[in-house]
Amino acid sequence: MSTEDKEQYEELEPGVVIALHHTMTLVVDRLLRRRRTRQSDATRLNEEKERAPCLGEGEGVVEMLVSQRRVALDVLLACWGLGTWLGVNGLYVQLPLLVERLPEGWTLPSSMALAVQLANVGLVLYAVLRRLFPRASDAFYIYGLLSIGTLALTLNAFLHTATAPINGTDRSVAFLTLTFFAALVGCTSSVLFYPYLRHFRDVYLATYLVGEGLSGFIPSVLALIQGVGGEPECVPSADNSTLVALYPPPRFDTLAFLLMLGGLSALSLVSFTSVHNLRVFDSERVAQASLEKDDEATAPKESLVEGRWLVVLLLMLCLNALSNGVLPSVQSYSCMPYGVRAYHLAVSLGAMANPAACLAGVWLRPLSVRALCGLLSALTLPLAYILATALLSPEPPLQHATGGVLLIVVSWVVTSAGVSYARMWVYGWARRGGARGMRLCGAVTQAGSAIGSLLLFLLVNYTRLFTQPAACPQ
Repeated sequence: MSTEDKEQYEELEPGVVIALHHTMTLVVDRLLRRRRTRQSDATRLNEEKERAPCLGEGEGVVEMLVSQRRVALDVLLACWGLGTWLGVNGLYVQLPLLVERLPEGWTLPSSMALAVQLANVGLVLYAVLRRLFPRASDAFYIYGLLSIGTLALTLNAFLHTATAPINGTDRSVAFLTLTFFAALVGCTSSVLFYPYLRHFRDVYLATYLVGEGLSGFIPSVLALIQGVGGEPECVPSADNSTLVALYPPPRFDTLAFLLMLGGLSALSLVSFTSVHNLRVFDSERVAQASLEKDDEATAPKESLVEGRWLVVLLLMLCLNALSNGVLPSVQSYSCMPYGVRAYHLAVSLGAMANPAACLAGVWLRPLSVRALCGLLSALTLPLAYILATALLSPEPPLQHATGGVLLIVVSWVVTSAGVSYARMWVYGWARRGGARGMRLCGAVTQAGSAIGSLLLFLLVNYTRLFTQPAACPQ
């Protein structure tokens, strides 16, 4: 204020001065309140964006897909998730061909399931490396795992038929060893890949799980195209002393199939590299402050030992014991008596049911706890039928009837879909526990898988509960 203005101001009547002062105070107060309101609104909008953006009253589905999420990031995350269990799922859908050609026969699935669970040593190795190198980025370990998986699948394409004598019996040492290395990716992803997803908004968790489901869907499609060549034909041996099984060839062999899987695993590695390094996706990342708060555990420590958490973790233990241990080990005994094609369809369509269940979790509202309990209760019927056919092998019910083939295939597909959906439901619930909750859920996943695989390996190989008949009765 100039000297002249100050003199004019002092000449005003006291009442006028008070009125002017009051007016200026009101104006300044209103400006300050407006500024605080704008800051509060901006903070609220940012928080909502980090949690999960919702549609406004007049917004539509198209606007949500375009403006509320990055489709390119969805695609890359799905391709990255494709590489997690690609090796394991791809080798499982080849079992209808491999059990006929490798020396283990119908016991091969249980040996393979055990090799997969031995890959849980990757969890211990990861924990040791984190202790030795606490500042190393998780991205470094993910790069290494995906590279190992790609190399293992490529080598297995050329070495899967190689055998070595163990205790006087030929064993598929190369196949099982490379299966172990391919499984390192999937087993370790539960405690490494899921926590990495915390760097992005919650809406992308389901996208990643869809990609993980595609790791079973795409190999299944390739297996359906490949075919199994039909039922074996019994022909006399070279010296006419015995009958040997002659298997018709599929459309393309296991060598080509595994090379395709190696290419898909390389795609997963490239996709993760893009997700981690491209700066165009920075807007989809969670703010560093929120991430640090999540590292400290979004939920209090005592909440991870509440009754609800114990029930959910026990459910996850049982689901993974079934899906990764029990069911794969008995599938050959349950399906092969109905024919190679029945086994082929049960494996391939059952693997396709996994991503279908994940897609249901993306587009549909999650089931309530009661509805989930009802779903799991209903699954006990097809599960019981599957176990009954495996135990009654090689002469299960309706063995030579078309209805028997249809019933066994439907039972496997329904069970696979139900278990897959329940697992995704538990993963979504576990996110409430923050980073510790996700890691704990991943550890329980591997524990359940290991228990189921070891138990069935012992039952299949060291008891007479499961019986494989001769391919060509003499």
